[in-house]
Amino acid sequence: MSFVAERPDGSIAGYAMARMNEAGDVMLDRLHIDQSEYGTGLAANILHAVFAARSGIPSIALEVLEGNDRAMAFYRKHGSKWSIAAPRRTCKPMPNFHD
Repeated sequence: MSFVAERPDGSIAGYAMARMNEAGDVMLDRLHIDQSEYGTGLAANILHAVFAARSGIPSIALEVLEGNDRAMAFYRKHGSKWSIAAPRRTCKPMPNFHD
């Protein structure tokens, strides 16, 4: 499932891609926001769209590249808990937005 945020002029401001993994959990494969959109709440809106589309699924799993502190802070702010798995940091499942 893909999510795209467009600006009024039709240009892409951000996107996310999510899928079900073998365990039946939602795996957030990508969530990217144009740097000009940082701090606007767009990333949270897209993340919430992923949660809403996967309503009833108790958690979402994701991976963040080690050193991407901005992304890690964003996911922490939205309820994630971290475990370390070299060379990436892996986020344990996040609580569903609707919980």
